Amino acid sequence: MPFPQDSDPPVAEANPPEGTRQPLVRSSRSGWKNILTATPLRHAVDAVQYGIALILLVIAVVVLIRTAATFLSSQSSYPQSLISAIDGVLIVIIVVDVLRTVLTHFEGSGFPLRPFLIIGIISAVRDILSVSARLALQGPVSGSGFARLAIELGVSSAVALALAGALVLTRISEVAPSAEV
Repeated sequence: MPFPQDSDPPVAEANPPEGTRQPLVRSSRSGWKNILTATPLRHAVDAVQYGIALILLVIAVVVLIRTAATFLSSQSSYPQSLISAIDGVLIVIIVVDVLRTVLTHFEGSGFPLRPFLIIGIISAVRDILSVSARLALQGPVSGSGFARLAIELGVSSAVALALAGALVLTRISEVAPSAEV
C-alpha cells in the first residue's frame, strides 16, 4: 500500500478485521511517511520523549511493587502500614497520570490542562491524608508542632479547593462553546 500523500483526504477503513480496534479515520499526517521524512533532530526529540515515558512507567511499576511488598511484609502497626500503602498507591496514581499526560502531548493532541489539575488535586489530598495520619498516629500534638501541622493542613485544603474550582471552570468553558453551536 503506498503512503498517503499530504493532499490525500483522510481515508475511512472499509472493513476492519473482527475484534480489532482501529480508528475510523486515518489521518494523512500519520504513518511511515512522516517517520521517513523527519529530521534527525525530530528523531532525537522523539527518542528523549519516549525515554521519559519509559522511565515514568518503570518508576510507577517499581513504586507499586515496593508498596505492595512493604505492606504485606510490614512488621509495624497496621494503621501505619495501611497509611504507607495508601500513600504509595496515590504516588503511583500521580506518576501514571503524569505519564498519560506526557503521552497525550507526544501524540500531538496538544497540552491537556485537566490531567495536571487532577494530579494536583490528588497530590493535595495525599498531603491532607498524610497530615491527618500523622496527627492520628502521634497522639496529642501541642505548641509549634500543632501550628505547623494545622498550617500544612489548611494550605493543602486550600490548594485542593482552588484546583477543583479550576477544574470546574475548565469543564464549564468546554461545555459553553459546544452549547452555542
